[in-house]
Amino acid sequence: MRAGLPRCIALVGRLGTPQLACLRSWRRRGVPVLFVHDGPQPLSRLVVRLLGVPCVNLGPLRPGDAAFVAQFAGHLRAHGVDAVTCVSEPISEALWAMAARLPPGLRLLCVQPAQVRVLESKFAQDATARAAGLPTLQSWRWWPGDAAQTVDVPPQAFPLVVRPDVQRAANPGFKLAVVKDPAALRALVAALVPGSSGVIAQTLVRGPNLLVHGYRSADGRWGGHVAFRVDVKHRGFTVRLSPVPLPADLAQGCRRMEQALGLCGVYHWEFVQDESSGAAWFLDLNPRFGGTTGKVLAAGYDEPLALLGTAQPGALTHSQVLHARLRPSGGKHQALAALVGALRRRSTEADYPYPNLRRLLPALLHQLFLGRDEILRLADARTGLAFAAHQIVRRWMPR
Repeated sequence: MRAGLPRCIALVGRLGTPQLACLRSWRRRGVPVLFVHDGPQPLSRLVVRLLGVPCVNLGPLRPGDAAFVAQFAGHLRAHGVDAVTCVSEPISEALWAMAARLPPGLRLLCVQPAQVRVLESKFAQDATARAAGLPTLQSWRWWPGDAAQTVDVPPQAFPLVVRPDVQRAANPGFKLAVVKDPAALRALVAALVPGSSGVIAQTLVRGPNLLVHGYRSADGRWGGHVAFRVDVKHRGFTVRLSPVPLPADLAQGCRRMEQALGLCGVYHWEFVQDESSGAAWFLDLNPRFGGTTGKVLAAGYDEPLALLGTAQPGALTHSQVLHARLRPSGGKHQALAALVGALRRRSTEADYPYPNLRRLLPALLHQLFLGRDEILRLADARTGLAFAAHQIVRRWMPR
């Protein structure tokens, strides 16, 4: 199993669900890991002990600080790291900015800055997807101060789903909002702080999301796609997903978009399917691990291992990263939050299924009591305790 895989891989970031999935996957496969924690507060000794992997607390990456870069490079060298990855576009950019000053031969398994610049804008993504032949929704974009321009949206286009064009530059920050009329749209755009990201708006399509997880080596010789239907979505988060066949036309469009962008590594698309017609529409592409990495790992797609395979084509086979029988999975804590929200009538029109409680409640109860959940995997109870302890320390303990 080890032939062709990294001697040791460093994961840079803060401890969240995708990071936990990566640490577990690589440990199962016998790949040594160094966790470089970049949070403002160091990981507690209890959390480090429970994680069972070497951890370094360096704080936020500072590529412009020569002393910091030298310290970072020293830790990588001391642990024999020959590959580095992360779960964040800003961290990717920082790693590439330091690349020339890191140990020779080190491989950066993360999205490149030029690709980040294209993909950080939802509007630019939409144009790239359309050029690749993927079906896209009609879109509008506004900047701070453009509230008067919202009159260009025809009344029949409402309700609209509004998202920041560049998520990390949104001020005030939000994931998505549903606006039902021109007055609500004008108020949202008018609230944007000067200098913040603009927003992109698209007509609300009622139906489930379709997630397409992809992996691809730089030379294109090794890769694939795995599709999942989002059975339950709440407040923008996937609660439960199930494996489904990927339509051939979407697979071809995804491949064209990958090639146009020069993507390699792991990434995932999000589409929305019209519940009436079954037509799927492109929403966005994330060029990294994400919030569903742990869920698809529980379902049978080992995305963290697939990343290692993309770095060394021939080191792994498809059967090693894809279980012969994929299964539904989800998040129990998210199912509980969705259940409480639904019972309190706090769901939004962008949730699914909405507002059909007769369909929603059985799915949530099934996930809570019988559903697969990577965080609560009994075979990895120790790292699950580490994750829980970290959340408690981070949220409730005084600093």
